[in-house]
Amino acid sequence: MTEERKNRDELVELMAVQGEMEAKILYGILESEGIRVLVKSAMASGVLPFTADGMGRVRLMVREEDLTLARVIINEHLEKE
Repeated sequence: MTEERKNRDELVELMAVQGEMEAKILYGILESEGIRVLVKSAMASGVLPFTADGMGRVRLMVREEDLTLARVIINEHLEKE
């Protein structure tokens, strides 16, 4: 694999959200647009239904090459709300 390709496949943080439910909604939106998403959380699922000092926050990770498009898709979704 070339170094350029390796860098494009590297995962970067798109955003962090306030819990698993919001993460699942955004995950579904991005996946439906063809963007692969990795959801990362420091907490075991369902342990705390709230956030405290960042605990319970969920990070959405996408490939670096998909970052710009993912931001556009999320922004369009948020504007509809």
